[in-house]
Amino acid sequence: MQPIDTVIFDLDGTLIDSRIDYEKMGAMIADILRGHGYKGPLEDRRAVYRVIRGGEKELVENGLTGPTLREALSEIEAAMDQVELEALPSNTLRPNAAETVRALHGAGLKLGIATRSHREYTDRSLQAVSLAGYFLTIVARDDTPTPKPHPGHLLQAISDIGSDRARTLYVGDTTTDLETAEAAGVPFIGYWRDDEWSKRLAEAGCNIIIKDLRELVPLVGAGSPLP
Repeated sequence: MQPIDTVIFDLDGTLIDSRIDYEKMGAMIADILRGHGYKGPLEDRRAVYRVIRGGEKELVENGLTGPTLREALSEIEAAMDQVELEALPSNTLRPNAAETVRALHGAGLKLGIATRSHREYTDRSLQAVSLAGYFLTIVARDDTPTPKPHPGHLLQAISDIGSDRARTLYVGDTTTDLETAEAAGVPFIGYWRDDEWSKRLAEAGCNIIIKDLRELVPLVGAGSPLP
């Protein structure tokens, strides 16, 4: 295995303890979809999230086409952006996130962000916690035509940095992050956000889950292969 020289992070739940109101976001998106004649189930926030993950194909299969599809997508994006930006004042860093980022940067690792949050929210979140200058690339959902869990999202970040998948580590807190890394052929380390998500990661086959981000430093800080 080649030594790791690049670490790409998810944002919310990994570096940032975000207070995004996903229930509000889900309700807004469900209202938008119903208003445009979406025919699929929208019983709860998870159902709405499955629609978002499915992208245009999911919407087309459930009755949205042409101008209606374009309008719905635009309104959904605006709703997501709104709720994310509303959360900015209450966002905080995850424990030891800043120390870890600075230590990895100081050790010569190339760092990036691949997040499903939108770009303005991402930039403002990192600026608020004084971490914006440590990342060689940031790929938010509106920076890519193929957002996570599509592997193109992560591969775009790797390409921007000038690394390759064998020398890159992706760090995230959800099964979407794990799925993205596996689809891209990129080594992955799960971060313990809470017991529920840690259990989901383990059940999905995540082999390494860290509870403290500082554990990354001895794992990759010397440019060593992962165990």
